[in-house]
Amino acid sequence: MTELKMMQSLDLKRHSFNNSPMNSLRHSFHVAPPSGYDYDRKDDMEFERQMEEISDWLENWDHKQRCQILEKLLQQSSYSQFQFLFTVLQPSLHRDFMYTAQTRFPHIDFTPVSTYTSRAYKNKVRALRNKGTVHRIKSAYIQLDDEVRAWLTENSTKLPHISRDNKHDQNVESSYKNLRSSLRCKKSDRSPSPLHNTTLSPNRDKTRQNVIIPRHKQEVNDNNCSSVRSVITTPSTIDSCLSKQQDNNNNSKNTENHKTGKTAFSVQNKKRVRIKSVCLSEEAKILLHWYTHEWKDKRKNEFLHKFLLLLDSRQLFFLSSFLTVKQHKDFLALLPEKISLKILSYLNPKELLQARRVSKTWRRLADNNDIWKAQCSEVKVEVPADPVWKDIYRDNMYLRFNWDSGICHTVDLKGHTENVLSVIFDKKRVVSGSLDKTIKVWSIKSGDLLNTLKGHTKGVWCLNFFTDNLLVSGSYDCTIKIWNLRLGTTARTLLGHEGPIWAMVRHDNILVSASQDKTARVWDIGRCLLITVLNGHNAAVFSVDMNEDGTITLTGSADRSVRIWETMTGTCRKVVWVSPSTSIMSVSYSQGYFSCCYGETICLYRVEGAKLINTYLEHHKRVESIKLKITYKDKKKPEGVIVSAGKDGMVKYWDINSDTSLNTFSGHNEQINCIHFDELRIASASYDHKIRIWDFNI
Repeated sequence: MTELKMMQSLDLKRHSFNNSPMNSLRHSFHVAPPSGYDYDRKDDMEFERQMEEISDWLENWDHKQRCQILEKLLQQSSYSQFQFLFTVLQPSLHRDFMYTAQTRFPHIDFTPVSTYTSRAYKNKVRALRNKGTVHRIKSAYIQLDDEVRAWLTENSTKLPHISRDNKHDQNVESSYKNLRSSLRCKKSDRSPSPLHNTTLSPNRDKTRQNVIIPRHKQEVNDNNCSSVRSVITTPSTIDSCLSKQQDNNNNSKNTENHKTGKTAFSVQNKKRVRIKSVCLSEEAKILLHWYTHEWKDKRKNEFLHKFLLLLDSRQLFFLSSFLTVKQHKDFLALLPEKISLKILSYLNPKELLQARRVSKTWRRLADNNDIWKAQCSEVKVEVPADPVWKDIYRDNMYLRFNWDSGICHTVDLKGHTENVLSVIFDKKRVVSGSLDKTIKVWSIKSGDLLNTLKGHTKGVWCLNFFTDNLLVSGSYDCTIKIWNLRLGTTARTLLGHEGPIWAMVRHDNILVSASQDKTARVWDIGRCLLITVLNGHNAAVFSVDMNEDGTITLTGSADRSVRIWETMTGTCRKVVWVSPSTSIMSVSYSQGYFSCCYGETICLYRVEGAKLINTYLEHHKRVESIKLKITYKDKKKPEGVIVSAGKDGMVKYWDINSDTSLNTFSGHNEQINCIHFDELRIASASYDHKIRIWDFNI
């Protein structure tokens, strides 16, 4: 009998518990896991336990506490939660929701909230609609978070209405400009003021609850920004100063304030209410800890979804109003320009282009010249005296795309009567040497012939600039000549080689020439003095190159080897046997690597250890000339390009990490004997008596 009574008592308790409101809250929080969802059951049970505790706490929290907890949750939320809340709370802005909420809570005015951005957009659309056909409720204009927090007080439940005239929108825009100007200017005042006696608490959250920002009407003078001050004071300080300032404001009401118009937020003769902070309970702190440190995005969204179902219309409207202000607050426009530019400097070019589409202010900041100058880490195009770095970056991007896709503009320079043997160019001129014993100087922009230099008795096989007005040439007649380009005459002639001179390279005043006499000679061009002779090859030396500082010289010979020398002493440091059977026709050095060619084969070596990196096989006939440029030095995987040309009349552009060429350029009817290239163009000299320029800077 006793056991039966106990069972009946337990049934009654279970029945009453199941019908209790608290249990319904627990059931609303409890969500059965979807089928196939695999996560740790222990974590799921812990989350359910937390939801049950929150349902108990929620019954004891009043409207003010709930709003404060919502605000704290928003401060700890990420983009995922804001996106979720923006979507879920859209019905809270509907007029049916406003009417229903007004009926339930008649002492609160559920006025639609608008911002400067939304009102400016509506003004543009209003002209396209018929006026007077649709009844519209006037909206409350809100700028700051404190104005949203005013809903927490019972004495400040009515949000003020504002008119829809154009003068108001102009005043709103001017208030934004005044606020931006005040933030950019230094806080300075000749007379001490009690409003400046501010003590900031080290606890940011507590400080934000106890501090308000009074927005007094100020007139901005562009020539004297120091008169504008951003005042942040404690409530006690403001109370002691409001009485003094109200007298001054009443006296100047008909003078200064009437000149500038009404303020952006009209208080309608109501005294601004200071919101008293309410300390969070221990339960609320535990909830914030779970939300911030223990829950991931999925848990947070699940909690918010269930939490919103338990809120009444007052909290939903507060949350939607708070989110509206957060959504339309332009932080870059409010910050000082120096700080805004610092923030934008962390964006990459693609993100900057997206940011400049937000507004006119963002466009002006994102187009800042200093930001784009930092993006142009490696400038390849010509930089003017007063550069616009955004345009320079754009030109660099187009240039890189043109190289990769093979888009270029070609110019043919015709004037030689025999095979063109050598070519070189700088920023203004193209110089070519030919079998007709002449050297011709061309304009690189127009392609016009500027001058013809005569003096060699045989073909000119190599050229190099010494200065802007001095040119060095090597010929089959065994001489090296220095030319004055301004006068078109020979300045010096260097004698020493006993055979034709096939190639030369220069670094500062040091010139190294390669000859048929099996030697390479080192010259001091400034003094026209022979420094040393590089002896060691067993056959003609066809090619020569130097490293970036001129201390190392590389020579390629018909004896099938590439030798590495110390330039000033003439000591041979290393011999690399590259070719198994034929001559080394060309060699090129760049940042610790060198490339060379023999027959139809191109090789890439690392100088340290003389290690072969890669070989390239696409030319159908012997390769006559190559140029190497390393853009990124790395022992494991360097980055760079090679340009090659040969007897097949083709110019090929290679990525050193690819076995196939990126692009192949054709345009000559005969073999190509020499090429020269930089970041903008390629020049080739051919036996068809012409020079072709491939210009990628278009």
